[in-house]
Amino acid sequence: MYPVASVPASLEVRQSPSIKPTVGTWQFKGCYQDFGPRVLTFRFDVPAGNSAQRCTDICSSNGYGLAGLEYGTECWCDNYKPYGALRPNSECNTICPGDSSEYCGAGNRLVLYQNSAATPPSTSTCITWRDSFSFGNNILEAIPKTGSGPVTQLFSIPTNPFTDPIYYTIISTCPPGCVYTDYYNFGLVNNALTNYNNRPIAPVVGSSQAFIFRWPQDYPSHTGYCAKPNPISPDGPFIGKPLLSVNGNTNLWGLCPNTTASGRLDIVYSPVANHAHYDIDDCQDVYIQLAPYA
Repeated sequence: MYPVASVPASLEVRQSPSIKPTVGTWQFKGCYQDFGPRVLTFRFDVPAGNSAQRCTDICSSNGYGLAGLEYGTECWCDNYKPYGALRPNSECNTICPGDSSEYCGAGNRLVLYQNSAATPPSTSTCITWRDSFSFGNNILEAIPKTGSGPVTQLFSIPTNPFTDPIYYTIISTCPPGCVYTDYYNFGLVNNALTNYNNRPIAPVVGSSQAFIFRWPQDYPSHTGYCAKPNPISPDGPFIGKPLLSVNGNTNLWGLCPNTTASGRLDIVYSPVANHAHYDIDDCQDVYIQLAPYA
């Protein structure tokens, strides 16, 4: 019988690195693109070398329900992720310096974990902990409050000619033949919702959300707006496009066919009966969600 020769360490088959699917109560949620305003807000150093275990431990100890590993060395935490496109897992392919068997994201790619034992953020609380320009450029989308049905993109539609000394716009749709298809960038900064140089007017019950432009533009913006966690996000309570709140409410918006504008769908704040421009029975209860402007 011949002796069995040992295999030199240099020839041993090593397991390829991978993304850990779970770390205790933390679950892998995907590989996400990071850009502009960071997907997660709070960065922490990992002196011993970044890894899924060490980063999630840091986020847990600081009271966060989300943890993200990026570009190998970066550890990020937060309690809500409002944007960031899901990418193939293969794009998160930088080896963790603290554990060579794991991947820790990549350049502008974040390995995201969610703690199943953490308390989700309240859907009635404004997302105030992010940079003030986190929601500086948005697309607004109307979504049925039931959580099922089509998503409707919204635009800034003028109600009188741009050449007038003072003109107004409303949040509405842009049906076929509409020439305002480029007017869909809305900013939410310092609690004011603006579109281009148009300032928001405090919403009136039963009326469209209106904006005003005049020169010089010295109209005082209504500052009752904020972004809140999305209670019907398909990605769960920690992840999703946030909802537009005004005066504390996300649930008073209606999408109503305008009977005096060929049935164009207008956003109405708390629709009322017997209105001159719509029939309340034809209005749909919607949320307005904020999607990244691209």
